[in-house]
Amino acid sequence: MTSPPLFGLWLNAASADLVAWATAAEEHGYDLVAVMDDPYDVDLFEAYTALTVALARTTRVLGYVGVTNLPLRPAPVLARIVSTLSALCDGRVVLGLGAGGDLDRAAAFGGPILTPGQAVDALEEAIRLVHALTGGGIEPVRFTGRHYRVDGALPAAQPPPPVWTGAGGPRALRITGRLADGWIPQYGDDWRSAAVREARAVIDDAALRAGRDPAEVGTCYNISATLTSRDLARTRDEDGRWIGGSARQWVDELVTAVTDYDAGGFTTTITDRSGQATLDLATRFAQDVIGPVRDATR
Repeated sequence: MTSPPLFGLWLNAASADLVAWATAAEEHGYDLVAVMDDPYDVDLFEAYTALTVALARTTRVLGYVGVTNLPLRPAPVLARIVSTLSALCDGRVVLGLGAGGDLDRAAAFGGPILTPGQAVDALEEAIRLVHALTGGGIEPVRFTGRHYRVDGALPAAQPPPPVWTGAGGPRALRITGRLADGWIPQYGDDWRSAAVREARAVIDDAALRAGRDPAEVGTCYNISATLTSRDLARTRDEDGRWIGGSARQWVDELVTAVTDYDAGGFTTTITDRSGQATLDLATRFAQDVIGPVRDATR
């Protein structure tokens, strides 16, 4: 992730309006679109199918599944899915990866029975396999891990996709620092939070120990907050979480996030005071917030 920051828009994976939102996001200057991966919910479209349709109807925006439910998507097959999508959509794919937030539900849906520690082990193996199974070359990939085994598969020609993790625990954060290109904090943890400050310290230390520049691992925040027509008296709740405000307040806060806290991007759900997200609000956010933030952080 680079400066100026990336701005993303969450698509509603329960509505056929997903395509309209994706094309509008591109038209109004968003950099990326994202869909959730919650295969247990019958009301949500399958994430990679939905993302493929969104990217097929656009020409510029990046797309990512935030984040891929790894226990339900074997890493070698996931590498092929992402490399295929990258080939068909001119490389406009970011791979969002998580160890699996609800391992019991994943197991009940046909996934492996994993402990949290095993799920983190699988996350590291998955990142290594995605890197090995992309980028071209004629050498067959041979990999034997605790969770995945590949014997003789050839790597796809497409470059490895940027990998952003939804890591939370110390081990997963260290894996992020060693191997990933970006980090997605938990919902509600923003640039001013102690949780992000402490997690970034772990990521940065792991990156340095691996001989990497910590700046190579950007931070892209998930934001669900209000856009109002007038300034709010308070833009944070009692726990210190950003809840939104007027366009002016948004611009001030996001410029600070980028310049003072090294924020690399924001994937947004913009709502009114009732909590309703509309395409009109997303459009207004692009016009009144994204443009000025970009101008101020060039």
